[in-house]
Amino acid sequence: MGARFISAVRVSTSLSMHDVLQAAAFPLTGVVFYAIALCEFCMELLRFLTGCGGVRTAMSDLRPGLKGELAMSVYDPDDLLPRDWLRLQRDRIDRGIPFILRRKGGTLLSPVEPPHTARETLRKSCIRVAPIGYFDPLAGIDEIVARLFPAAPKAYWPLWFLGRYTQGLAHTDLGPSTCNCYFMRSGSKDVVIVPTEVTRRVTLQPGLDGLYVDGSHSEERHYLSGLPYYYRVDLLPQSMLIFNNSTCIHQFKNVESVDGSTPEALSVRVKFSVGADKRVWHNMMVNTASWWRFAGVAVSTSLLFEKAEDRDPKYL
Repeated sequence: MGARFISAVRVSTSLSMHDVLQAAAFPLTGVVFYAIALCEFCMELLRFLTGCGGVRTAMSDLRPGLKGELAMSVYDPDDLLPRDWLRLQRDRIDRGIPFILRRKGGTLLSPVEPPHTARETLRKSCIRVAPIGYFDPLAGIDEIVARLFPAAPKAYWPLWFLGRYTQGLAHTDLGPSTCNCYFMRSGSKDVVIVPTEVTRRVTLQPGLDGLYVDGSHSEERHYLSGLPYYYRVDLLPQSMLIFNNSTCIHQFKNVESVDGSTPEALSVRVKFSVGADKRVWHNMMVNTASWWRFAGVAVSTSLLFEKAEDRDPKYL
């Protein structure tokens, strides 16, 4: 890890403004990461001491009778009553079980689309990540998020995922513990979600902004054969996938379209910490390469207003 950090911050003879600002933001990022990890540990401890640890315990035990590839439940938001939304919170979100919201026939769930500049000159074999404003209205999406996560704020700005690539590594995310409301605007993706109780049993390697499964870049996804069970789904256009991206291993593979167009998906991450994985806390406190990475993202997005970032799919 030390070698990776030294490599990441190697001194150049001509430092750019981004380099200088990133170096200045680096120690502050470490302090923020420490504070987040400590706060979430205290929240988990308080939940346990007040007798609300049942969810955490349930998320640690494998569910009997499940084996291999599992289907994911799909719900039409127009059919859900108030009690149904509460049931999704209690029986799915609180237990780290993914599910999908999609209207019958795939009719429009949201009209949102990425900025036109983010679609320009997509580089082959790169993931393009394009942030949008934290307070930008997201028609159709905001209403769903508010029903599933009443009063919960977005953890940070929403991100569009675009690009001409196959798939990234299977991983969980570092940063504040969140649930991901992942809206598939167009195209489709072959998605694997490993539920929380299984993810806890998988060895993960520390990366720049996530913890990843070693060797999972292979399109054959050999690592799945070693899991007791997992969810897999073809995520179709105008669908929203809800899953805990901090406690669940996830991997997305682009499905090639007939017309050659690339999938477009929007990730809205909501602050949510039930059953947080202690490995996330640990890496937030000691992974200096991750501090450097997030300092750079903060500078690019907040100070230099860069519109998008192109990443190697295996950048973790």
